[in-house]
Amino acid sequence: MAGVVMTVEGVERILMGFSRLSKGVQRKYLGAAVRAVVKDAVPQVKALTPRGPTGNLRRSVGLKLEKKKRNTTVTGIVGYRSSNGGNRNELGFHAWWVENGTRDRYPQGNALSVPLRLAAKYPYMKGQASLVGGPDGGAIFFKSVRGYTGSDKFRQWSDANLPRMKQELVGKLEQNLGAAIAEEERRMIRKIHGGR
Repeated sequence: MAGVVMTVEGVERILMGFSRLSKGVQRKYLGAAVRAVVKDAVPQVKALTPRGPTGNLRRSVGLKLEKKKRNTTVTGIVGYRSSNGGNRNELGFHAWWVENGTRDRYPQGNALSVPLRLAAKYPYMKGQASLVGGPDGGAIFFKSVRGYTGSDKFRQWSDANLPRMKQELVGKLEQNLGAAIAEEERRMIRKIHGGR
């Protein structure tokens, strides 16, 4: 998943409070805090993502929470999901090119070939190259592919929104620490009283 990494400074006191709790309680409440803050970013990132001819890039925008087993780190990732052989929500492999752009390309030797069945999905390819038919349906051939300037929208969005999200995360962690301590106490009382 291509996304942006956000680390939060100044939460050592809060995390120290979490570290005194059982790992299960820590993961539950840390994960809830991260999800609560990061989930609102998904529609924002979708809104700045171009629809494109297939809609794959916009559909790939999502949130992923990673909870580490060895320690109690929880990571929230918002970005473009991509997976080899993935489902229709995991076809955002081209996010980097849209964001950063590409240079002009000149294939060495043979021209760049795109099968006609694929090229038909992209109307902008029509009239850009020569068409050669064949038993497999034919292909469009390009002698060169023009590069383009990236949109830079994701970076601009993250620069504008990460400071606010960091502050929201600190507040949510502080709020969740009290709930986590209360749950830990309830669990201990149940243990003492034999699971009642």
